[in-house]
Amino acid sequence: MTMPSEPSIVIVGAGPVGLCTGIALLRDGYRVTIVDSGVRGAGWASGGMLAPLYEMAADPASPDAYVQFALKSAEQWQQLAQTCAIDLQAPSLFLARTQDEEGALLGLQRRAATFGLDLEPVSVPNGLTALAAFRALGERALDPRAALKSLLNQFHVLGGELVIGQAETLAPHQVHLLDGRTLKAEKIVLAHGYGAASMGQSISTLTALSPVKGQMVRVAHPEMASPIVRAGRIYLLSRGGSLIIGASSDPLAAPTISVDIDPVLALLAEAKAILPSLETSPVVEAWAGLRPNTPDHLPLVGASGAAGIYLATGTYRNGWLLAPAIGAYLSQLISGKTLDGVLMNLFAPERFSS
Repeated sequence: MTMPSEPSIVIVGAGPVGLCTGIALLRDGYRVTIVDSGVRGAGWASGGMLAPLYEMAADPASPDAYVQFALKSAEQWQQLAQTCAIDLQAPSLFLARTQDEEGALLGLQRRAATFGLDLEPVSVPNGLTALAAFRALGERALDPRAALKSLLNQFHVLGGELVIGQAETLAPHQVHLLDGRTLKAEKIVLAHGYGAASMGQSISTLTALSPVKGQMVRVAHPEMASPIVRAGRIYLLSRGGSLIIGASSDPLAAPTISVDIDPVLALLAEAKAILPSLETSPVVEAWAGLRPNTPDHLPLVGASGAAGIYLATGTYRNGWLLAPAIGAYLSQLISGKTLDGVLMNLFAPERFSS
């Protein structure tokens, strides 16, 4: 069966990147259909961190242009959240548990200053255990499950169409679904995270994608002094009478979303060392997701090398943060507008072409 309508753009994946790309394209005058399998992806499973300093600027290997792109996306979230009625939590508290971590945060403070941002030393709040603390006013987080619903609603309000189905294969200007349907479009955008790797038989650059399994746990706990606390690899989020603890990161784990006990126990132990009151907090929920990673930890955004097919994946830990800027970037690219050459080189899928 062939679907009767022929939208200008078909996006595969209704996660944060797919939805934000769809919203950007609709605002720029395109007709857009998103096809989604209905299976919960990495966007649903994440903590919803909007943290360009902690996630990008803290890594000395992260290019300035990438940090600036992330900062711009964080700014775009301000308007998008207002339009879509999405609550943003702030500020973030960065904790140093060791002298090495304190040195790293002081280095981050210096780099943040080069972007005109403050990372303010503060006293460690009562109830938390650390050597030092820094407050970042612009580092935020959102509730992924609620935000996905809000973004989808905005996508519908702007005239977008959602089709539930499993994308199986690609052909020129066509997405073939597992159930036999075909979606036709002038352009196709693959934005379904690690799921895009299944299209590797059509697009060689997708072989660069690899899954990094992450696990999280939610416990019943009163609100903390700061709604977002970060220390080393973990974060604690006060949300809805609970505390979200994330996230493990295991690139060698089997690519499944089953919950494994050892990573969850390790997260709980690490969190309890920071917040001793967790000792008596009951576990409410645990879950897992697969982050779409690339060898250089930079996303695949741009023309795929196959006619009319674009990529918007490989966002690793930062799909939520980067989603608005990726959406705007892709809409400009598809429209034929001139883009920043440095970013185009950083994100170009062909950098992994054999």
